[in-house]
Amino acid sequence: MVAVLSTNPSTTGRSNRALLLRLWRYARQDASWLALGLVAVPMMSLAGLAQPWLIKEAIDGPILAALDPAKAKADAWSLEWISLCFLGAVVGEYLLRGTQLYALQLLGYRALERLRRAIFEGVIGQGLGFFDRRSTGSLLSRSTNDVEALGEVLAFGIVGIVGDVIDIVAIGAAMLLLDVHLTLVSLIVAPFVVLLVNRFRAGLRHWSAEIRVANAASAGYFSEALSGRAIVQQSGREAQTLKEYKALNHRYLRAYHRANWYDASLYAIMDGVAGLSVAALVWYGAGQNLQGAVSLGLLVAFIQYIQRLFVPVRELSGKVATIERALASLDRIFDLLDVDETIPEGEHAPPQVDGAVRFDGLTFAYRKGDGPVLEDVGLDITPGEVVALVGPTGSGKSTIGKLLCRLYEAPDGTVAIDGVPVEQWRRSALRSAIGVVAQDVVVFSGTVRDNVTLGRDGIDDGRVLAALKDARLAERVERMGGLDARIAEHGANLSTGERQLLSIARVLVGDPPIVVLDEATANVDPITERDVTAAIDRMLQRRTVLVVAHRLSTIRRADRIVVLVRGRIAEQGRHEELLARGGVYAELVASSLQGAEASPAG
Repeated sequence: MVAVLSTNPSTTGRSNRALLLRLWRYARQDASWLALGLVAVPMMSLAGLAQPWLIKEAIDGPILAALDPAKAKADAWSLEWISLCFLGAVVGEYLLRGTQLYALQLLGYRALERLRRAIFEGVIGQGLGFFDRRSTGSLLSRSTNDVEALGEVLAFGIVGIVGDVIDIVAIGAAMLLLDVHLTLVSLIVAPFVVLLVNRFRAGLRHWSAEIRVANAASAGYFSEALSGRAIVQQSGREAQTLKEYKALNHRYLRAYHRANWYDASLYAIMDGVAGLSVAALVWYGAGQNLQGAVSLGLLVAFIQYIQRLFVPVRELSGKVATIERALASLDRIFDLLDVDETIPEGEHAPPQVDGAVRFDGLTFAYRKGDGPVLEDVGLDITPGEVVALVGPTGSGKSTIGKLLCRLYEAPDGTVAIDGVPVEQWRRSALRSAIGVVAQDVVVFSGTVRDNVTLGRDGIDDGRVLAALKDARLAERVERMGGLDARIAEHGANLSTGERQLLSIARVLVGDPPIVVLDEATANVDPITERDVTAAIDRMLQRRTVLVVAHRLSTIRRADRIVVLVRGRIAEQGRHEELLARGGVYAELVASSLQGAEASPAG
């Protein structure tokens, strides 16, 4: 136990004790179940200790009396009474062990539920920059595999080690009370056992950490390959993808082989040591028995005690392996929980939003050290005005929309709505004030109703149906079966255009005063574009709209066009004015008319 709960640092500098104390925060609400499990441990140990002693009493008492009355103990119990006591000890140990396992499993899995909820809450609340630097596979691995690795520790590990240590101490004390010399002979290998456990512990910890890292890489690649399965098949990369996945799995398999080698070797050596200890005891005890110094019952009891002693010693080594794996997982989990890239909450939540938007001196880069995506951008949008952002790929058009929604923090410059910087807004109020129709629509598994309302309160079916009608999607939904119709994973039973119309319905049902259209018609065919365009026309009414678009039909309807080049505003004005200038916008329009539309921007 000392080895397991030592202050040896983890890979991040945390001690094992610090990790376990922090884990206790998620389990202490069920401390009463832990107390019940701990109370059962010494009672269970006493019930186990009584059994070899009762066998000794039976052999040296009534059994020996039946064989040789002259050697029988004068105060020996009857065999019937000893048998009843033995039965009571066995049943008592069984009941206590069941009580302990139930209490600890209840404690453990409730703590896991709280930990998993904390991980999800922590991850889902991070800013987009957090996800830009981490793979989905790594996040999934930490919230699933790493949490599951803690299950055995919480349910059996820590208290199990306490029980094993109590068993070892109690058995050792009982053996010393019965015969000091036999105890010393039996435990002559004890120093070797301690050195062995400590030696294998370090190897297990290292390879357990490697297992988690390799598993995260493999899971991330698998998730990415599934998401891009169409591209993999169309480009004929099946063999290459399989080869790369096999390499990642080989790393995982190699780490598991090494960890299993340490684990299995520890068990095998412990079994061998137990056999040597029993052999030494039989050799020494048999000689003492022939000399009359040790009774046959005492020798049998010692053999049983030795066998019982090495069970918790062997289990302790196994629990050490389990805890080493779990501590490696726990270290990775707390690495994730310690990251705080959440966007701070403001307090501004006005009852009404007019929709005036202002960008002032806005400079932004996605990563420190990278060049700015936006540089000294200044733009005022009046309530109800439709402003189109155009420019070459990478000029920062979509970034302006993300900063308006405060998906990223802008350290330099000001983004304000109705004169109040977005940093001062309550996030829920800001999200309600801005509706976004993105180029890549995310559709969730569930009903049509769920996908339109997105769980927002106060939206009845009448509003949902009206939004679907305005989005030109009502007839399609009716053919599917109405608002309760199921949408497949990733919207597989919807066309690209229908998914886009669904995203428009989401915005319309919330009736936000500000709308960001980010390449909303980029991926739809010309026929579907008519429906999308009609739905957009409905959305443009009485709202402040920021349009990121390249299609000329969308740009023409804007009250003002802002042209971005390398993160700066190059020119702005109405369509006819900018064409007459013959500048960047005129070049973009000319290339568009020639069929060379620019690709979606970031």
